[in-house]
Amino acid sequence: MGKMTHELLVSYLSGFPKQLFWAMIPFFLPLEKKKRWYCLIPLLATMLSALVALGTVIFPALIRIGLSRQVYQVYFAFHYCAVFATYTVSLFLMGRISWQEAAYAVICGYMAEHMKYCTGVLLQHFLGSPAWLDVWYTDCLLSLLLYSSIYFLFSRKLCSEGHYLTSSLRFFNLFVICMALMYFLSIYLMGLELSWVHALYTLLLILVLMISEIHSTIQLQLQAEMQTRQKIWELNKAQYEMSRENIDIINRKSHDLKRQIAALRTVSTPEEQSAAISEIEQAVEIYDKTFQTGNRALDTVLMHEALKCSQNHIELSAVVNGQLLGFMKSVDLYTMLSNILDNALEANLHMEEESRRSIHLSLHEKKGLIILQCENPYEGDVIMRDGLPLTRKEDKTAHGFGTRSIQAIAEKYGGVLRVNPDNGMYILRVIFTNQDENPPT
Repeated sequence: MGKMTHELLVSYLSGFPKQLFWAMIPFFLPLEKKKRWYCLIPLLATMLSALVALGTVIFPALIRIGLSRQVYQVYFAFHYCAVFATYTVSLFLMGRISWQEAAYAVICGYMAEHMKYCTGVLLQHFLGSPAWLDVWYTDCLLSLLLYSSIYFLFSRKLCSEGHYLTSSLRFFNLFVICMALMYFLSIYLMGLELSWVHALYTLLLILVLMISEIHSTIQLQLQAEMQTRQKIWELNKAQYEMSRENIDIINRKSHDLKRQIAALRTVSTPEEQSAAISEIEQAVEIYDKTFQTGNRALDTVLMHEALKCSQNHIELSAVVNGQLLGFMKSVDLYTMLSNILDNALEANLHMEEESRRSIHLSLHEKKGLIILQCENPYEGDVIMRDGLPLTRKEDKTAHGFGTRSIQAIAEKYGGVLRVNPDNGMYILRVIFTNQDENPPT
């Protein structure tokens, strides 16, 4: 690899993290960010400095041992991966995004950084290394022009409503392509002193990759839009069916009230009169099941589930501040809460002792976390796998239906799902970080 001085080593180890920092800005700007995200920048700088410092210790040790050039290249590959991981963690902590989105933004930033590197190589090859090309302000001007173009032409189109529509598989495929066709190929061609061929080839490759990513994003956006329309249609259908069901319940309750009032006129003893009045109170109790949580979607779900619980002699209690979930789309909130409460209701229906039937829902904030918790009793065994209950028809608890959907919606908003069946009590928690700066829906 040639003689490596301490100054040149530090230049190699620190140059890439600094170049990648500027290249990632176009892909970080469109992301949805957390409150006071900029407070984490010193942490990022500290982690990167630690990597550089560690490299200045490890790499000279490798040289003293007398290892081959290939070993040095592998070491630098590990160094680059460590830089990738550091930026991924930083973006995840700064933005309201998933791990996959953070990693996707970093690999896109690496493509942008490599575009700038390749542009510099081509300029040197065809212009011959003029003095003005080596000064810092030329590098700044080139970075500004290139990264501004990338922001307006690519990153804004890849990001939809503050999020990248990506997945673990999509990121992994892009990462493998970039490492195989950009990093390792560049090492091979530079070894043959054909770095300008690599630069020209890679520029074209990255342009094709970015255009392909935009096309894939557009397709995913169309699919997401179709799914949203389907959810809205299903929500409207569910609301219509709920209205019909509620009317039937009210009609039955009205008929019961008429019968009980007529019976009240015929009773003669105070004991019979008290019993009749008690039945009437139970009959009209359903009309008092109104919820004012501060979130209309949550009120709708609770009212609907309260009517079903009343039909099945299940006691439903709710202590919730619906404004805490104001950052969620109404369709997602309706779907998640419906699945949670439907599972709890189904489990209660298998309770032979009606007096034990109950559902308790709570939503509160604690130490910067928003905790949605649902508790209900169950009978039988709950078989868990990967932290979630298995869905089986013979499962008497009836849990598991829709649990994957609950988990997917929770993760969409940066939350986690926790399930804990313990001593006949099923406890489900969905935990979000505080997102109070988002306006309520």
